[in-house]
Amino acid sequence: MKINLWFRLFDGDLIHINRDKPYIRRLEFEGSRQLMKHLAAIVMVITGLGFAQDEPIPTSKEDREPVRFSKEMRGTFNGKKMPYLASHYETILYEKDDYNEPLASIFVTEYRSVKNDPSRPVIFIFNGGPGSASLWLHMGVMGPKVVKVPSDATDDGSPPYELVDNTLSPLDVADLVCIDPVGTGYSLAMGDHENKEFWGVKQDAKNVSQFVRRWIQDNERWNSPKYILGESYAGIRGPQMLAELRNGELTNIEINGLILVSPATDLQHIRFTPGNNSPYVGYLPTYAVTAYYHGKIRTRQTLLEFYEEAKEFSINELGPALLKGSRISAREKDEIADKISYYSGLSKQFVLNSNLRVDASSFRKELLRDEGFSVGRLDSRYKGRDYMAAGQFPDTDISSEGFSAAYVSALHSWLAEIGVDLKRLYRSSDRELSRSWDWVSTQGGWPRYVNVAPHIGRAMRENIDFKVYIACGIYDLATPCFTATNTIHENGIDVARIKLTELEAGHMMYNHQPSFDIFLTELREFVK
Repeated sequence: MKINLWFRLFDGDLIHINRDKPYIRRLEFEGSRQLMKHLAAIVMVITGLGFAQDEPIPTSKEDREPVRFSKEMRGTFNGKKMPYLASHYETILYEKDDYNEPLASIFVTEYRSVKNDPSRPVIFIFNGGPGSASLWLHMGVMGPKVVKVPSDATDDGSPPYELVDNTLSPLDVADLVCIDPVGTGYSLAMGDHENKEFWGVKQDAKNVSQFVRRWIQDNERWNSPKYILGESYAGIRGPQMLAELRNGELTNIEINGLILVSPATDLQHIRFTPGNNSPYVGYLPTYAVTAYYHGKIRTRQTLLEFYEEAKEFSINELGPALLKGSRISAREKDEIADKISYYSGLSKQFVLNSNLRVDASSFRKELLRDEGFSVGRLDSRYKGRDYMAAGQFPDTDISSEGFSAAYVSALHSWLAEIGVDLKRLYRSSDRELSRSWDWVSTQGGWPRYVNVAPHIGRAMRENIDFKVYIACGIYDLATPCFTATNTIHENGIDVARIKLTELEAGHMMYNHQPSFDIFLTELREFVK
């Protein structure tokens, strides 16, 4: 069907709308731009015109009509066949006290049931960084389509990459909203604001929480069970959002559950700095399983038995010994060095030269130095050759090199299938953002390590239904599992309301197919 509509405005402008090519063309005179914009929106609604564009999306910071691309699709999830609406769209947030002043443009990818159920659970999803877009959780495990990289810690190679149906996606039980914070994906500051205004622990959580409130309002989902799912740095964003949503400046919103993947929640446990002994305690069990995996351990124990034994040594012997500092006796230091060597696969002399304190970068470089390899950071199962075997630090994180390109390619291919046509750069990550991050925005008084874990404990004390699910990989040398365990036990958190699953994978444990299956099975039970 072909529809041509002609309208002459009172100021003399003549507007042409073509149903086959839904755009507006000005034919006469300069006139009221604002009136044209509103009339166009009205006509599009009346005629059922979808959003399409003959020109690129404007990148200016001026207020505008938000962008939206949607496509109805069908899939089978956990044995249930269902239609769903896949959308990639923009929400423009406004100043709290002036709804005419734009604040930020937030882009999300959303999957929802075509039946609008006001009590259906919704999961708000984001990655970490800081400075990372949501494509990793989105395309790696949660979406209706996911990219498959080798499960055995080998390189993803060159395209084409495998994009497959995700039959375990929890879309059958919950709507999914994948959020790209300001400075990631297509999301940007607007109006008089700059991206850097949103780059900080408190600023970021406040802005993402503002989007969550807006989404709930726009979609009339006040009574839906609400879950937050985040990975890595999102172990800080998620708990900080609990404080913003539950006790913030605006309407209070309770969250049903927090789902954390390989979280960093208390930075004291992962920052290797002089005088801070916590990371050495938290990292040693991951050193142990890494050495075991690469054949550097002689034992009859299974991998998991050896892992549990390393935890016991780490918390009961290593921690107290390190706390003594220079007060440790020569005999005890020698005994502890022997045990660190045994569990880590490193030479005793290297451990002694490190004063019993081997940081993660040194471990990654030293473990397989005699073979000419370094091991990965995000997934220590990976190994790669550096330019030189000498030196203290690996050239790169070989594990990140092993899958990043596949994710970026898969995301753009899938968005194109939805119908997204944006002539702008999608920021999968941004080092400028990370370097500019404000780490002390939540703090008053003297500086300290960022630790938002107490927000979890408070939420549990004030909401009898609030619960937490944590999934992590034992080969993760970025945010090791044992650091999460230690965080849980130090911050007034009810351990009985925590489900912690340790999987035989790395930071992005869903790259390992058996771990992918376990995680989605447990997540689905968590939100049902």
